[in-house]
This record gives sequence, C-alpha cells and structure tokens, in this order.
Amino acid sequence: MKRALFFILFLLTGIPLLAGEIFRFQYTEGQKFHIEGTIDEGVYINDAFLKSVKIKNIGDLTVTSVSVDGAEHEGRFQYFKSEEGGDFILEETYPTKFYRDVYGYYDIAPHYFMPVVRGVPSFPKYPLEVGDQWQSKAHESHDFRDVFGIDEPVILPAAVSYQYIGNKRIDGERIAEISINYIINYTLSYRGVTESVQLLPSRVVGYFNQLYWWNLDRGAPHSYKENFDYIFIMSNGETVEYTGSSRAALTVTEGLKENERTALEIQKKLEQELPSVRVTSVPDGISINVGEILFKFDSDELSEGASEDLDNIVDVLKDFPGRRMRVIGHTDSTGPADYNLSLSLKRARRTAQELKSRLPSLGSRITYIGMGENRPISSNETEDGRRKNRRVEIIILNE
Repeated sequence: MKRALFFILFLLTGIPLLAGEIFRFQYTEGQKFHIEGTIDEGVYINDAFLKSVKIKNIGDLTVTSVSVDGAEHEGRFQYFKSEEGGDFILEETYPTKFYRDVYGYYDIAPHYFMPVVRGVPSFPKYPLEVGDQWQSKAHESHDFRDVFGIDEPVILPAAVSYQYIGNKRIDGERIAEISINYIINYTLSYRGVTESVQLLPSRVVGYFNQLYWWNLDRGAPHSYKENFDYIFIMSNGETVEYTGSSRAALTVTEGLKENERTALEIQKKLEQELPSVRVTSVPDGISINVGEILFKFDSDELSEGASEDLDNIVDVLKDFPGRRMRVIGHTDSTGPADYNLSLSLKRARRTAQELKSRLPSLGSRITYIGMGENRPISSNETEDGRRKNRRVEIIILNE
C-alpha cells in the first residue's frame, strides 16, 4: 500500500521524493577563480631517496564566455619550487586557455601544459545520492622540456572512480565530500625521438587518492587533499618515483574595483613618509612600487634610510593577514642582460628577507622573483625613464 501511495504521489506531482543532488559547474561571464595548491614530494631513484621538494601551483583564471553547455576559460598558472627547505622560487609561468563543460570535461589545445589534471572532477548527468559511485576518464599533462627535452606536453590517460560520501557546511555553504581515486598505467611513445639514443620514460604507473570538497551552492570546486605515488620506468630500466601529498583550495575573486579602493587607502597611508611610492591596482592584486629607494646604486646593499622605509611598508602589510605577497625586482637596460637579471633577483630576495625579519608571520606567504630589464614601465633612452625602471614592487596578491 505504501509503495502504491508513493507511486501515485510521484505521478501527481511529477517530482521524485528522493531527487538527490545535481552536480554541475555553474559559470558566469567575467567570473575570476584563484587556485592555490601545495605539494610535498619525495623523489627516489631506483628506490633510493634522492631529495625532498615543495611545490606551489598558483592559478588565476577568468571565464571569458559562457554557453548553455559550458564556458571558455583563460588565464595562467605559476609554478614555484623549494628544495630542501629553501625559499620558493618561481620556475615557470604557463598561459592557458580551455573550454570546460558543465559536467567537468575539457577541450584544450595540445600545446598548453596547464592545468595538469583535466577532467577531475567530472559528474554524471543524473542526480546523485550519498553513497553513489561513478567512473569517468581524465588526463594529466606533464612538462618534460627541461628534464628530457620533449617540447610538447606529455598527456597521460587516467581511469577515475568516484563516491559521494556526504554533505557538510563550511562558512554557511553546503559542501559535498567526494572520494576520488584514479590510476595511471600507460606506455609512452615519442614522435621523432629514439629511446635507445635518449634516456626517456617508457612507462608510467601511479595512483592518486583524493578527498574532494565541492561547493553545491556555487557549483564550483572548494578544495581537496590527496596522496599520490607514481613511478616512471625509464628506457634503460631504471625507475624514478615521486610520492607525497598535496592540497589545494579555490576562491572566487571580486575583480579590480575593491582593489582600486584599497590601493588609494594604502597610497594615502604611505604618502607622508614615502611620497615617491606609487600604489596601484593590477590584475594580480595591489602593487606597491617602491622604486629604487631601498638600495644603493647598482647594488643589493640597503641604502641609508631603507630600514625606516621598510618599517613603514610593513605597517601596511600588517593590514593584510593571510594574504600572499610577491616581491619583484626590476632594472633598467644598462649593462648585460644576465647581470641585470641577477641584480634584480638579489634585490627582490633581500627585500623579501627584510620584510620577513620585521613581520615573521609572512612566512611562506611571501615569494620573490627577478625580472631584470624585461618589464620596463618607461623609456630606457632617458635618465628619468631608466630611474623609473629601476624599481622593486611588492604585490599584495588577490585572495
């Protein structure tokens, strides 16, 4: 009888009583996403420990157009590396452009290296209830240019299994917890490369176990953590193993309007003590252009008065607890390019060290990079232009 009543109610209302959850990516044009992941990795050669590595992957993406079935994304990923407890150094910046449908499947041109994981998560077209399982296919993209001289991304297919574990609330939003496991077991082949001449990976075997949190209210990823272990079997029979853990989180940024207001507030706070400093809104966040006041000419030695200037800057940075900072060194075009690049890196490193010594809570939130003469903001044909190009920027990055 109860079963009959249930069936009649379904016919009358047209709505199943146990509808489950609909998992879909929700896109709006102009949406901005910030993804930040950290990897703790051990590297082994033939089962013997070689080194430990920490990696940061930071991605900033914008939804450029939206259709009924999905959206175009464009942006960049930055790859930072720290070996044996050292500072995080920016190793590579990767532009990217791809289409992702509402279920999570990618369409991306073969020359893009990032994102690494494509198609995780992806969802079925039917509603899901707690305990449901499903499978899909995905891919990983790897950059072997520096290690093996392979110019194009190496794409590895993966078989992925999912289980919907349950829901919880984080900061008032409904978050679904999903278990994700995927396996890679793939024999590689290379066009125009002879393995007998060049040492290359011939087979990759690996597994990844993830706990993934999905924002049901926003229709977007929230965060994940995972353990992984994968082995590259080389063409000479030796093995290279990467094992460790990673975690990542995604936030939606609010664009530049809020940053513009904040930049004006910082400018007013600094203008009395540091009138030459310029604060502006930039795509990455808020730029504090210190100019060349911190250093002696053609040197990474602090100038007279630099200590007080740094104290004033730290007073501003204290207002942004938890925000990431990036220090960028620049030079003019006078002298050899490699010398300028080295000098800009030394100045950026020294600035980051001085800031951390005054504000220890910066910790690993601050990174640095030297750009040399590659990003002038004025002409190098005049002394005034060269003076403007010799500068240190401190970027308060978007959340």
